[in-house]
Amino acid sequence: MEIKEFELEIANGQMSFDFEEEERGTIPAEKLIKSQNFNWIGEETLFVVVRTQNKALSNDLPSLKLCGKKMIDWVRLAGSSCQQIVVDDGEDVFERIKDFQTDKKYVAIFYSDTPLLSKNLFYKIMNYFSSKNINYLKLSRGYVAKAEFINSCPNLMQNSAVGFEDAGLSVADNAKTISQMNEILQHRILAFHQANGVIIYGKNTVFIDADAEIEAGVVIYPNNVIKGESIISSGTILESGNVIKNSIISSNCQIENSYIEKSKISQGKTIKAFSKIIEEEA
Repeated sequence: MEIKEFELEIANGQMSFDFEEEERGTIPAEKLIKSQNFNWIGEETLFVVVRTQNKALSNDLPSLKLCGKKMIDWVRLAGSSCQQIVVDDGEDVFERIKDFQTDKKYVAIFYSDTPLLSKNLFYKIMNYFSSKNINYLKLSRGYVAKAEFINSCPNLMQNSAVGFEDAGLSVADNAKTISQMNEILQHRILAFHQANGVIIYGKNTVFIDADAEIEAGVVIYPNNVIKGESIISSGTILESGNVIKNSIISSNCQIENSYIEKSKISQGKTIKAFSKIIEEEA
């Protein structure tokens, strides 16, 4: 059998969407310093991610995926509008930043074990920090500081007073917490697709990875799993029981209780129950 190559339209390691538009509406306007204008955050902030491990839980924790993305990638997505650097846990983060010699006004430091950090929460933290006109803010997991303050003040991490707490900064430090975080992220993904016109029945039994792209007008019945960088085009109906991995489903298809991987289903096709399609064009 000839193996066919299909170009997926989503860049490797990137989400096909973010939650920025949906989440902007959740921040009361009166709490924003520059209402509906977040450009200053991206332009003036260095976003630092500390890559950390919880060895008591798993030596491979940094590569553990939630809804198809590594935890560190969820954190980096929150600061996608900013210049970013990644440092390893155990390094002197503030000394590393001094060595980096950033020209940004603010430095925001987060940890790779807080995958619930969203762009919405990041903006909220930055607006809070700016509104207080302070030099340094310790978060329940992370820090925000003015770059000039970091360069002039040693031993910042010894300051133990937490000035900002939020559930979105919770640490993934045990199996139960990680499972709960996966459910929260999956809820966000499903809510995003529903808001964009995807009809999902029995959403508690539908699983969609973060990088899947689904067009408005798709209907998804219970017990469907859509993994990887799959693309589901408009008018398609996914009957119950499908598993679709890294595949392209063209418009107006009907897929019934089938397994499809690294394949392309042509426009208007009906895939009957119990089909198994791997690296094919159907």
